[in-house]
Amino acid sequence: MRRHISKEVKDIALRMSLQYRLPDKDVSKYTNISIRSLKRLRQTFRQTGESVRTPRCPGRPRVLDALDINVSGMVSMGTY
Repeated sequence: MRRHISKEVKDIALRMSLQYRLPDKDVSKYTNISIRSLKRLRQTFRQTGESVRTPRCPGRPRVLDALDINVSGMVSMGTY
């Protein structure tokens, strides 16, 4: 079952895990975050330096139609 884990709880879990070197079992018990989520949280922190991922471009992605694709192809080829 999925549930939202707030940034503050993630930061606390990271601090407990990385700074205080508590075992995952204890961090999981204190924060009520699964061990698998803790592993993903540490991986995200190593990759981005943040506890949460922020989208590069927020919002709904654009839906392209055939005209958009043809125009962008012509621009990259230098014919437009």
